[in-house]
Amino acid sequence: MKILSTKILTPSQKELLSGFSVVEKAMISISFGENFKVDECISHAVFTSANAVKSVFEKNKNKVEHFQNVYCVGLKTKSLLESFGVQVQDVANNALALTEILVAKKIEDIHFYCGNLRNNDLPNVMAENGVLVTEYIVYKTEFCEHTFDENFNAVLFYSPSGVSSYVKAKNNCNTIAICIGVTTATEALNSFEEVYMAEETSVESVIEKLKEII
Repeated sequence: MKILSTKILTPSQKELLSGFSVVEKAMISISFGENFKVDECISHAVFTSANAVKSVFEKNKNKVEHFQNVYCVGLKTKSLLESFGVQVQDVANNALALTEILVAKKIEDIHFYCGNLRNNDLPNVMAENGVLVTEYIVYKTEFCEHTFDENFNAVLFYSPSGVSSYVKAKNNCNTIAICIGVTTATEALNSFEEVYMAEETSVESVIEKLKEII
């Protein structure tokens, strides 16, 4: 079985794929901006990706003390926030699920830390419910349009932008797409007929779903 991973895997993740012929190729690249400083108290901060967390706390070294209530999408994002000493109030599996939590709390405004290709769901729903959204683009995603001559039994996707990059390069979509979350799976459904979603938002869970299917 030949599998394409649309990101470079760690040694432990590759070990989980022993027995498969695996091609690894990053379909997107991430760049972090510099000199992004938070110098005021943020009452309600939202992070929907681990890359936003890396930009704010690792690359730009902002103080945890400035962030009063923090909400996020995905266990990976939550774990990374906690590694910087941030206490996460609520975590959801996807952006829409997080909006339900925020609306129920009757929050009046949020500060949203995201990338340039972020999904519109969260800001749109917040606006519909009268919540003021202050948005900060703290990292940039660019497509790496690799074209593959060979066919794969399955392609592993970890972000909607990874799907878009793969499709834009005119690669074969007549195969199985296994996706890390709802927004990634939704994007894949625009081009793939057979799409599966991991149980949790982690690379390991994507691999487990692959083993379950194939």
